[in-house]
Amino acid sequence: MKRQTSWKLGLFTAIALYSLINMALFQGPVLSVILTAIELGTYDGKLLLTSTQILQFLVMCIVLFLLSIFSVRLMKGFMSLNLVVNAAALYYMNSYAIVLDRTMIGNILNTDQGEASQLWHPGLLLYLIPAIVAAILLLWFIPVRKPGVVARIMGFVASFALLVTWAFSTATTWFWYDLHGESMGSRVLPWSYVVNAARYANQQALRNREQVLLPDGEFDAVVPAGQKDVVILVIGEAARADHFAHYGYGKDTNPYTKDTDIAVLPMGESCATYTIAALACMLTHEGNAASARTVHEPIQSYLTRHGVHTEFRSNNFGEPPIEVDNYIKAYDLVADCTGADCPDPKLDESLLWELPELIQSTKADRLFITLHQTGSHGPAYYSKYSPEFGVFQPVCDTVQIAKCSEEELHNAYDNTLVYNDYLLAELVKELADIPDTRTAMIFVGDHGQSLGENGLYLHGAPISVAPPEQRLIPFYVWMSEGFKASRGLDNDMIMRDKINPHDLVFHSILGAFGLTMDAYLPERDLFNLPKDAS
Repeated sequence: MKRQTSWKLGLFTAIALYSLINMALFQGPVLSVILTAIELGTYDGKLLLTSTQILQFLVMCIVLFLLSIFSVRLMKGFMSLNLVVNAAALYYMNSYAIVLDRTMIGNILNTDQGEASQLWHPGLLLYLIPAIVAAILLLWFIPVRKPGVVARIMGFVASFALLVTWAFSTATTWFWYDLHGESMGSRVLPWSYVVNAARYANQQALRNREQVLLPDGEFDAVVPAGQKDVVILVIGEAARADHFAHYGYGKDTNPYTKDTDIAVLPMGESCATYTIAALACMLTHEGNAASARTVHEPIQSYLTRHGVHTEFRSNNFGEPPIEVDNYIKAYDLVADCTGADCPDPKLDESLLWELPELIQSTKADRLFITLHQTGSHGPAYYSKYSPEFGVFQPVCDTVQIAKCSEEELHNAYDNTLVYNDYLLAELVKELADIPDTRTAMIFVGDHGQSLGENGLYLHGAPISVAPPEQRLIPFYVWMSEGFKASRGLDNDMIMRDKINPHDLVFHSILGAFGLTMDAYLPERDLFNLPKDAS
């Protein structure tokens, strides 16, 4: 009696079926780009649509055949993992209209645990559970016949040859792909996150090179005995200027600072739409020429080398490599606090914890303190302020912000601005009460935020197409009476009619300390800025 042969799926069939299934399930984002950019009824439109499907199919076949040469089990492992990660990526792309370019990959990899947890929603399970079940079935319950190595190599060669043949036979489409390559490449699953993760890793390797030190500088004067020069830089997160009452917004999002002597400068324009590059721009001398992979030392490191006491308090992420006297996260700032008045470490009030005590107890006569806020980081806007600041109702109380009404979403976001306005008012009040100090405070956003305009949410859009909601940011300066007197300044003297570029920050901090060196640009110094400066 003949033994029955157990059923196995042929390798070529398995690869072809999987490539088709992957394309059918996960091509929605890239398909949306194509259908909005072509005229489907024309020959060229049909060719582009067909060509995109064929290219996706063949690229996946090539990768799977290549993996199978080493191990069919390795190939199946990739298939399974790809299903799960694609499902998660598709959920977030559909929910927040994001694209998985190198910038967004950097944002994802630099998101801390607290921010990542706010992106969790049960709706993700609707994508993940079917993908996980399919992955388990594929990996453990669907056997695949393993042909010889030569056959697998031939499958790889044939797929590659077909790809090249098709690409050259449709060479008329190349120009279209060149024009739309960036928008499509950030939406093709899984290659959007695979390729851009590799690009980001390369970028980080460049960033981790030894920093280039700036020329040594000199202070223009000695701090008077018994006095301290203090500069505070407050970096706001996802604060869009057009939702600030100071800039004409219809709702009173600035009820606390309107009664202070804070100088509300013309709104700023961010260098980038994501934190890493924006901070590189504002904290290094390169300004707009800086990128996330800049190798020049930032202002914190430079001041530390020149004897300024530096502290970096962070409730966020994405800072460039810095050398400071004390780098501390918000949670650690209040870790030893046990009283009833202890601030919530998840909120930005924790960054102000015992700040006057720090300034008064530090022996150095020059202090530079950076407060990096969580600010208005989305999508969990409702979690960025304490209940008493929820002045605008009703609010969007879910991370699935696309499902909220415009009113609910805007109210939740605007409440974060009210809360931040309170913190800034409290900060300048505390600073003004510290005796024997000459203090300047600069508040500037890192980038703006989209709240559903044109179907966009959050931030991180490519700078070439980024909407003004993601670029225009608030820009404040506060100067103590001692600082004004020492510099011969008042609020009117630092005002101008033009939008303030992001890269004023570096030079203005140097100017506030009276520290000059070869890379210092006085025309970029707010405290030395003619009104007609560009």
